Amino acid sequence: MAKVQSALLIAAVIFLVSLLGVSGAKEEKVFRYKVTGTVYCDVCRAKFVTRVAERMPGAKVKLECHNTTDGKTTYSLEGETDANGVYHLEAEGDHDEDEICGIKPLKSPKEDCSEVIKDMWAKEFTRVSLTANNGMVTGIRQVNPILFLKSKPIAVCSEVFKELHYIPGEYLHP
Repeated sequence: MAKVQSALLIAAVIFLVSLLGVSGAKEEKVFRYKVTGTVYCDVCRAKFVTRVAERMPGAKVKLECHNTTDGKTTYSLEGETDANGVYHLEAEGDHDEDEICGIKPLKSPKEDCSEVIKDMWAKEFTRVSLTANNGMVTGIRQVNPILFLKSKPIAVCSEVFKELHYIPGEYLHP
């Protein structure tokens, strides 16, 4: 009887050790993110979304991640807005500490609304966090709107600015 108990004990120990070995094996986790946002034609050149801004179907955008040390591109993905001016990108990888990721406008479908904002207030590169190491629970990332500027503001813009009690900088510093 003692021999049977010893054999069972040894078998149980071997079984438990083999289970620990299997559970201790590192499984490589694949990080996936659903990145979504909107693209607008800023018909007032306000550099923010107003009530008259128009969503842009068919606008092309690019998600890029850059190494913060050397500035080299580490990840890149292009997409296009749907009929509602919304883009949906499926990004992969954990782009943590030494990478900065963002969305930038690539191409406007409207010739008269294709200028990209390049100033200190509204950057052409809209940041997005693509890491699981930031406290966010889901893999869904909603990005701030991207704007293309219309070549000349439309007539209703002065009314829109009055409603907002806003005087655009180009009117203050001609």
